[in-house]
Amino acid sequence: MGRLYTLFRWEMNDVVKNVFLLFGVLLAGMAMKQSVMDVSSSIIYSHGTEIRLFGASEARGVSSNIERLLTLSDVWTLLGFLILLLGALTFRYDRDSGVARSVYSLPYSNTEIFGVKVLSLIIYGFTLALLPFAYVSLTTYASIAGHLPEITSSFIGEALVLVAFLVLYLMAVATLASLAAPNAFLAFIIGFAVIYAPHVTGSSEIPPELFIRAIIRRGRDNCTPFTARYIGWGTLVPLVLFAVSWILIKRRDVV
Repeated sequence: MGRLYTLFRWEMNDVVKNVFLLFGVLLAGMAMKQSVMDVSSSIIYSHGTEIRLFGASEARGVSSNIERLLTLSDVWTLLGFLILLLGALTFRYDRDSGVARSVYSLPYSNTEIFGVKVLSLIIYGFTLALLPFAYVSLTTYASIAGHLPEITSSFIGEALVLVAFLVLYLMAVATLASLAAPNAFLAFIIGFAVIYAPHVTGSSEIPPELFIRAIIRRGRDNCTPFTARYIGWGTLVPLVLFAVSWILIKRRDVV
């Protein structure tokens, strides 16, 4: 176990990925913060006063604003872009730079290296998606932070399940594209084409649009993530993509 921990620590101490994660969190946080400020400005302009907490209507307004943070298509496009780059850094950068020759010469199996890389990507991916959301929500409503669990209880649990499905799908696409493509640039182009195509074509039956629109409907008509369609795209498809990626890393040379 100590051997795998050492490998995991190497992955998590990667300076390039950590700097990239920091800037990604800042960019996503600023985009979310700007959205909240735009909503607040429109409320003040329309009513000539700021929201005064804490009544039922104000609580619904806070709930709607927080839920809106999870449905910003621009933010999810940015996060998809960043997760694809993280995948390329995790699975392709060491190969393109030649570092993989040293890593793969160590007494680790390809399966162990793949498992540690996937685990590190999952940690980076969920940090990138959830940390800006948590930070913006808590700092924007710091004066009523203790009430936020009650305010958001009607939607936050299932909305975060949909977010988890979406992030898993994005990471699985990033992993497979990075291992299937001959270099990091093509890995990013292929991955971005896959995740951005549903947005361009207007298809709501394929992720990421499937999950983003489900989060929006969650607040309107109690759309639940626990259906065959969402579980299939959110867990089964990522598992298949990760399995294919594992086969590729087992069969392909480090170059």
